Amino acid sequence: MMISDNALAKPAWAEGSVMAVLIAAVAVLCVALAVSDSLFLLAALGLGLLLVAVLRFEWFVYAQVFFLPWYPLLGMNIHPRDISLVMHFLLFAGVWIVRRQKGLSAKQWILGGRTKKGVLLFAAVASVSLLSSTLGLNKDSTRSLEQLLSYVAVFFALAGWVDTKEKTEKVIKVLLWSTIGVALFGFCQVIAKGYTAFYFQLYAFQEDLEEWSGRIVSFLFHFNSLAGYLNLVLPFSLAGMVLARDRALKNLALICHGMTLAGLYFTGSRGGLIACAGMLLVALFFIKQRQMAVSKILLASTLALAIVFALSRETTTRVKEADEFTVVSRLALWGAAGSMFIEHPILGVGYGNYRALYSDYLPALAPNQLDAHNLYLQLLAETGIIGFAIFCLLAWSFARMALKLVRNDDPLFRFLGLAVGGALAATLIHGMVDYLFNVSPQFGALFWLIMALGLAAFEQSRKRAEIQSPARREA
Repeated sequence: MMISDNALAKPAWAEGSVMAVLIAAVAVLCVALAVSDSLFLLAALGLGLLLVAVLRFEWFVYAQVFFLPWYPLLGMNIHPRDISLVMHFLLFAGVWIVRRQKGLSAKQWILGGRTKKGVLLFAAVASVSLLSSTLGLNKDSTRSLEQLLSYVAVFFALAGWVDTKEKTEKVIKVLLWSTIGVALFGFCQVIAKGYTAFYFQLYAFQEDLEEWSGRIVSFLFHFNSLAGYLNLVLPFSLAGMVLARDRALKNLALICHGMTLAGLYFTGSRGGLIACAGMLLVALFFIKQRQMAVSKILLASTLALAIVFALSRETTTRVKEADEFTVVSRLALWGAAGSMFIEHPILGVGYGNYRALYSDYLPALAPNQLDAHNLYLQLLAETGIIGFAIFCLLAWSFARMALKLVRNDDPLFRFLGLAVGGALAATLIHGMVDYLFNVSPQFGALFWLIMALGLAAFEQSRKRAEIQSPARREA
């Protein structure tokens, strides 16, 4: 029996009309159960994705990308409660099986290149920092480490699966459509002036949800997390508007960019808006067709303004000025992170332990509620100078890849270079005032997925150059 590039080994009955009828029946069942009870919704999602993974693995990958903003939790007293976390590891396992069936090297996939080794080393240092900490393993830090390992699983899964331009383009389109859905649900929250009953049905067991204050969260858990998530997608919609040759993709990117900008405004995140502005400036610097890019950005911004004024004419003072409590609390949290680093400079206090320890330095604040609100200080506090240095080297490595891709003569590689570089710039800028990897599993998974797309494109560009070099010498 022949095994396709995008499918796991399956019986003959899984092909053709039988498979289509079976998937349709499962889809109808999922819809029926979803409207009746959230637990049935979770069960339907899990069983449905497992079925798709066996019957058509390519669809399973795209489903993982599309449903990335939704992170369902089980209310049962079992571990892990995170369905998406389990799916991330299943995605990695599925790619492993597909690559093994195709006879591809697992060593080259996992250890091929300094960047992949650097990702593994960062995960190892984070694990060692936690295991060697005085607190040892605890519920919150263990969950943070599990999430990090699931991000790494997503990274290697996409890096090992996206080996053609067709797959890359499909992932990009699915991501844009998914983000349009995120923005639309956020607009529903603006209209309803609340999280909506549907949100509470999706997250029946959600904890620590802040009282509605006019700032949307869409499918995520916090407005700042949503801002960070949207800023990861905006470089893709920008690149699509400017560099895509497919008219349908250009239009999709334009709509996504305008709607995402409007959604970003409704988050009320100052850090997110500043990061967006910084990302646009960085992107414009590397775009040759600058005049066209500016016109596209203005067109998308006009769409965003139309949406904002149509949905809400109320102005918010939050995006204009920072209140005194925010400024004082951020400075205090930064100081606590700095103190932790000074006391534990090598490996830090342990990955994910900042939340459990900051109240020792700030007794007035309740423990296990806040993060350092700074990517760099929290990494220093939790993983020490070793973990921080490895992360910085990884960021530099991805930035170099993006720079080389954006200068490539292939349109898709330039697309990925601009998108990956913009996403990295937005993350590093936003990281000055927020730390989202632990509090937002959706953001963390998307960040590493994007870095995997960049690495896959870079490896494809190198293979293409190696093939073309002998041909040029012969000519």
